[in-house]
Amino acid sequence: SDLENILDDVALLWLLGIKLVVIMGCRELVDRRLVEDGKSAETKMHKGIRVTDETMLKYLKEEAGYARFEVERQLARALRRKAGNENASIGGNVVSGNFFSAMPVGVRDGIDFQYTGLLRRVEVAKIQQAHQSHDVVVLTSLGVSPSGELFSVKSESLAAGVASSLKADKIMYLLQDPCYLRDSNTKNTLMSLRLAEAKRLMTNFGVFVNDSTGEYISSNFSCHSPGNAFLERIGFCSNALTNGVKRAHLICPSDGSILEELFTVDDGSGTMISRDLYDGIRRAKVEDVIGIRALIQPLVDSGTIVDRPISVLEKEVQTFYVYTRDENVIACGQLKRYEGGFAEIGCLAVSTTYRKSGKGDAMLSYLERIGIKSGATSLFVLSTQTMQWFMERGFKEVGIDDLPMSKKAVYNHERKSKIYIKNINDMRDIDAEELLWDK
Repeated sequence: SDLENILDDVALLWLLGIKLVVIMGCRELVDRRLVEDGKSAETKMHKGIRVTDETMLKYLKEEAGYARFEVERQLARALRRKAGNENASIGGNVVSGNFFSAMPVGVRDGIDFQYTGLLRRVEVAKIQQAHQSHDVVVLTSLGVSPSGELFSVKSESLAAGVASSLKADKIMYLLQDPCYLRDSNTKNTLMSLRLAEAKRLMTNFGVFVNDSTGEYISSNFSCHSPGNAFLERIGFCSNALTNGVKRAHLICPSDGSILEELFTVDDGSGTMISRDLYDGIRRAKVEDVIGIRALIQPLVDSGTIVDRPISVLEKEVQTFYVYTRDENVIACGQLKRYEGGFAEIGCLAVSTTYRKSGKGDAMLSYLERIGIKSGATSLFVLSTQTMQWFMERGFKEVGIDDLPMSKKAVYNHERKSKIYIKNINDMRDIDAEELLWDK
């Protein structure tokens, strides 16, 4: 029934027009057969990779064929049920075949992996052609080499490789057991991570992805426990994101959990990892003051930004963040904390050379994240000319009485800046907004 629920969710995604590739592993089916036949003790593993001999390949072909038949049968039924008579014109079916080729792992650390393989090439054009026909592509972990040999590719590695080749918007791994991350300080569940944070996490726990091939993962532990398997999948997610995929999701499948994770703005049901959109952003240093001053001067001259002399910038430099390219400041922003959970975003500026390239959105989003991490729940801006830009990003106009008391006391009544406030509950709000960026 779990498989039926998952495939119902997949069918609904298909009905919504999402282009899908479903990759099946059959590790659990093979393990069960090995136990039944009394051959589990003969299984050889090395760094999380199973050595596939001729006997193991025989089991894999049988179980992969069974798994493929069951998924195709149940998914095709789910597609027809979801489409119904009113959507019969959509067409579409479940297709499988040689959408990728494989190559042998070979001999590593003195161990011959025999029929264990790596992804060699993805037939991107064929998959795209299937998607144009509204088909769902289903792949097993068995791939054929150009010479006709059959190899078993680890399904998690295959998924990362296929998603990277397709430059997919998302990759989802379904977990067998529930597993989450918790903040060691707040004890709160972490529902999202940046790619850099995921890589640091892997380093802390001794998980390593081979960056040279991007397809082979090794670790210093056995992957049998739920926690270790979770970390290993974070490794594959990181590989996919590094190679062009925008988002990765780790979900424990239950009825509706896939839809909840993808289409709810709040916490979702799993863990999301996203590419680093903030490379080059850091806290400002005194050495950056000259660059900040040069960046904001045209906006000061036009009356868009309040003038800040060098002495003021040096005094408040710890509240500034800069976006740099080759150590040149190309964007900046300021975040000042106030009482009552308020924080002010100000002095947001982007070099004319880099406008309309997402740098302003990245800087604003970064400041919002810093605000949330510092405990702020309400972010406000004062503006005389860029009101529409902030309104398009979720800020709403309010009155002076909505400001914190200390800011209200120093409000410049002569300038008559308009006030805009945005309430943010957690990082997922920002993650959802980033999906709308034109990056």
